[in-house]
Amino acid sequence: MITSSLGFYAFIFATMAVIFSICKKYEHTKIIEILPGIVWLFLFMAICATFNVYDTKSEGVIAAQNMMYANFLPMMLIMFMLTCDIRKVIKLGPRMILAFLLSSLSIMLGFTVAFLVCKGFLPENAWASIAATTGSFIGETINMVAVAGVFGVEGVDYAYSVMMVTFAFTIFMTVIMALIRKKDAWNKFMKANTDNLDEIAKRIALETDPDVNTCTMLDYCKLFGIALCGTWAINTIIPMLPPVTFLNATGWRVVFSSILGIILGVTPLRKLHGATECANVFLYACMCVTASYSDLKQCTQAPGFLVVCIIMLIVMFAFWVLFSKIFKFDLFTAEVAITANIGGTSSAPLIAATHNPNWISFGILLGFFGDIVGTGLAILFGHFLQYLSLL
Repeated sequence: MITSSLGFYAFIFATMAVIFSICKKYEHTKIIEILPGIVWLFLFMAICATFNVYDTKSEGVIAAQNMMYANFLPMMLIMFMLTCDIRKVIKLGPRMILAFLLSSLSIMLGFTVAFLVCKGFLPENAWASIAATTGSFIGETINMVAVAGVFGVEGVDYAYSVMMVTFAFTIFMTVIMALIRKKDAWNKFMKANTDNLDEIAKRIALETDPDVNTCTMLDYCKLFGIALCGTWAINTIIPMLPPVTFLNATGWRVVFSSILGIILGVTPLRKLHGATECANVFLYACMCVTASYSDLKQCTQAPGFLVVCIIMLIVMFAFWVLFSKIFKFDLFTAEVAITANIGGTSSAPLIAATHNPNWISFGILLGFFGDIVGTGLAILFGHFLQYLSLL
């Protein structure tokens, strides 16, 4: 049994290396396409916690968990936000951003209806698990981890969030891919106009920085220097802040590190290579820490959360179609907007390229927009669900 901080660090990073090496080798198999490496990582760490591979009550492991979450989370957010140049997102135009935000609203309406229908047979803090899932569905895994930290979602509760994300995403992508064949019928029904898409795509392409260099040691030094200095400053400031009922220390870390990253993202520092790769390492480490609180033997409410997902998807798609009809969104705009929410930067460009390879930049930038707003929207929605849970 692992009881020391160093042993816990070693186990986490060795596990990450082994699991992602295996997933890389078999990345084109059906099971890895459905359940990516980050899901297997969480499940393995949760199984290890369930069978006491490490002692989560020992001082060494507790110190390691606290240190990693207090420092890796803001470092992760700073590095991720560093790659999101909000000025480029604005160039997408109001219509594309409106489509994204209405898709976000559809997701939140879907979860609201599902929660109200199912809250009678869900655990008391189910609202927090759903809020964390919403963070993933508007942004990405990074946002889910951040929201989970704000609301104290860990262990079994976080396992429910991961399960909902995986289950709903599989159904969602099946529907989205099937709809592509009905593009002409959709556009005719919605009375949509796509004439301006090529013009916007060309304008974005002219603003895109060519990625011609690989990451150097100097890049890594700058990235870690920025992230460490920012995290040190944030952790120094937080104890000085007055208590706020809706934000704990983790919440303040999320707010300050996100703002700092967005500000740095409009400076020349955004051109540093390797930020996303470094941020992913911290993301996976934070996922491991969250999973280390799990006891899968307590996952007795899984069927209830699957019902939540099914109801949420039905309601979400209904509002998505309704909003598309009201605002006359063509299928490309509607699909890329909602995929940028639920699938993020990994899936939205694929859907965009399926419609037209020249429009892939829409998917990339909308995915970045989700990274920027996902945490904030999910935190606000989480407080709304918490209020509903008290009714």
